[in-house]
Amino acid sequence: MNLQFRTALPEDLGAIRRLNHSAFAAELGQHQTTEDGLLADAREGVSRYFVAVYAGRVVGMVCASFERPFSVESRLEDAAILEALPARVCEVRLLTIEREHRNTLVIAGLLTCMFRDIVRAGAACLVISGVTTRVPMYERMGFRALGPAVPQGNAAFVPMVLRLADLPPQIRRGIERF
Repeated sequence: MNLQFRTALPEDLGAIRRLNHSAFAAELGQHQTTEDGLLADAREGVSRYFVAVYAGRVVGMVCASFERPFSVESRLEDAAILEALPARVCEVRLLTIEREHRNTLVIAGLLTCMFRDIVRAGAACLVISGVTTRVPMYERMGFRALGPAVPQGNAAFVPMVLRLADLPPQIRRGIERF
């Protein structure tokens, strides 16, 4: 398989915006669809993107940021809950994979690429806004809910947290082997 995982390059921005639109506007209805099929992330300037590239085409992405305020804070009843977390909190967002590449190694490769980078940067804890339909997947990774699901557009998101020290052993081994 001609699949590679890397930190996004400036020339990947159009593909990132295309994936954003496909997932969060067209598929989930969180945002309005646009005629150009692109959706810019409001946190592009403070996020680091990781991409999966298949045959020269970006087919998946995820991003991470250490900069607050995190978008997950708007989904918490009391954002002060984040103050009780380990010192170096990283928000992970926009996990998106083209439909034909889901249920493949793409998710493992993307998350491994991202995990390695944020651990080197000192992350101790991850926060996410998990789409309700994907909560079981996030729970298998070790995430736990910080509050109830919060609707946004046609989707609903659960604020979640994972202390990297609590990463399940099978996930940790998978990252080390990948």
